[in-house]
Amino acid sequence: MNIGKSIRQIRTENNMSQEDFAGIFFVTRQTVSNWENGKSYPDLNTIVKISDQFGVSLDKLLREDKEMVNQISEKTAVGIKWNRLKRTVFIVISIIIICFMITLAVYGIIWASRKNKLEKNFNQGITSLGFSESSERFYIMKDNNITYVLPHQEMPSFWDFSTDFHAKFLDCSYQENEYTFNVRFSGEMRSLTVTDGNGEDYYSSIDGSELPENIRKVYNQEMIEKILNEGKNIYNQVY
Repeated sequence: MNIGKSIRQIRTENNMSQEDFAGIFFVTRQTVSNWENGKSYPDLNTIVKISDQFGVSLDKLLREDKEMVNQISEKTAVGIKWNRLKRTVFIVISIIIICFMITLAVYGIIWASRKNKLEKNFNQGITSLGFSESSERFYIMKDNNITYVLPHQEMPSFWDFSTDFHAKFLDCSYQENEYTFNVRFSGEMRSLTVTDGNGEDYYSSIDGSELPENIRKVYNQEMIEKILNEGKNIYNQVY
């Protein structure tokens, strides 16, 4: 006898309609009909409930229905594999989240430390060197004929994922006739820009070799050397 026939026998022996039987186990009448006709099988939990409800041993319900037992075994194996997969995925995701949180915490400590160090060093430098802040939020200091300009500096926000100022530079300029010579310090880079009275810019290496002849005539090597020496000291002190 297969399980479908067993269910029909249990139902008829208890004078129950398919609808009455279905109501006990919260399924439809059609589901019970399919069970009894061998079109489908109840799941293992329902079989256990049938056994408990009517006092029929599981051994009696399942012994002669090899196909049912095989189906349950297959479903159980699939269920075990699926549960293992879900557990593995959960563990992997948990590890990823934990690693991310640890990385974020470590980065936060590094970022806060760098922020305090860089901003403190910059602010102490401009104060000790005598820079004053302009209305355009630039810091300016004049030493004889040379004007030194620094940008307002703040550490980028935490979520910019940067541990340094966005733009680190120092502009050093002086006037020679109608020309303004400007040397920019940016990291290890040194560049020279010359602006004439009409506002036109000329770019060159520090030695002025790329400048037009008329500008080269007023190129002051001594002043450039002074800027290079003093500018380097200022740049290193604030950055």
